[in-house]
Amino acid sequence: MKVKSKLLAALSSLVDHAIAPRAAMADRSILTEIEAAIARCTDKHDVTVNEECVHEILFRVSNAPGSITFLSRRISSRLDATRDSTVALKTLVLLHRLLRGGDRYFEQDLQNMWSCGELRVDLSWCSADKGHQNSFLRTYSLFLEERLGWIINQAGLLEPIRPPQSAFRSHKEEAAEWLLYRLSKSQILLDRIMDCLPSNPSFSSQVMQSAFNIILRESFRVYDGFSDGMEIVASSYPELDKAPRSLALDVLNKAVTQTPSLHDFYENCKRSVCWKSLDYPHVRIITAAEVSSIEQKLPAGYHCPPSTSSGDKEATETTKQHQQDAAVKEAVFGLHDATSILFSQKFETTISTVWVEFDEEDSQNSSFSLEGVDDCLTGASDDVPTEVGGSWQGREATR
Repeated sequence: MKVKSKLLAALSSLVDHAIAPRAAMADRSILTEIEAAIARCTDKHDVTVNEECVHEILFRVSNAPGSITFLSRRISSRLDATRDSTVALKTLVLLHRLLRGGDRYFEQDLQNMWSCGELRVDLSWCSADKGHQNSFLRTYSLFLEERLGWIINQAGLLEPIRPPQSAFRSHKEEAAEWLLYRLSKSQILLDRIMDCLPSNPSFSSQVMQSAFNIILRESFRVYDGFSDGMEIVASSYPELDKAPRSLALDVLNKAVTQTPSLHDFYENCKRSVCWKSLDYPHVRIITAAEVSSIEQKLPAGYHCPPSTSSGDKEATETTKQHQQDAAVKEAVFGLHDATSILFSQKFETTISTVWVEFDEEDSQNSSFSLEGVDDCLTGASDDVPTEVGGSWQGREATR
């Protein structure tokens, strides 16, 4: 038995020694193919980035765990080493397409590489005064640095990465802070987008036109979310607590100056042949008079509350908090009164053995939808990665 066990151990060792080099060779082969695909995507020719190479990179990385680090380093070294504006621009476009085309895990891994410094977008060598393409390079790199802090959610919409939540805050406070955080980040990203407008679109290169086309399409989604959020802030401003109300006022005041600029930005883009056919959103310009009107909706005497004793003041604040919570529940669910009546009685649960058959008309009448959610889900299928013909097809393939 001892001889048999020794022979099995020796045989197992031989098999391991034979398999390990093959696995290492396979890993090196995948990394070599990734590097070759990056080189093909970022050559010196003024043509759009090859879609097949983008899908090949996504496919290779998804089948080689850990290769995302290699990919990030190669993209960073490509930007560090080149002094050719076309190569640098195509490298940025490649990064942008990978960020849009990968699945949720690829997106998170790439953002982790950015956070830890493995992925760098350093274009300090590029001087903005050496031509409009170099100027676009600088603004595009600044946009991508901000864009790396955003994700495509399950509804197919862009939203910023959510900051860590405090365990000592109520659900209402967290919802208000998250909404205002999204609006503030949206305003920053929209500023970056407007800075990317080429100074002379008619003389832009093919790569520049392709890059700005992606930026424009993403800006539409960012503005849609921003517009919906501003409607919520305007309607719920009087119910906000003091700290969120101050943040909301900052967002509203910035919108007074930003929305006219965004309107002019889209109008300039519409006049260009390159981006004339895109489906632009209607920008609602927010005025200072509207912000002032929203501020006037505050309860009377808010800024100068009457002085009361400590006990009366505490009781008043507690009552006010309960009233606000009840109002929020009633506004959101619409079931405040019905719920209190429902749970004031005791019910018994019985199991029926009678078979009930529903016809098609009943099933259709019993269906329901949540207003706004269906609209958010529109276009989500465009961003879901699929596998076609044995090759990786990312979200970007359908856009």
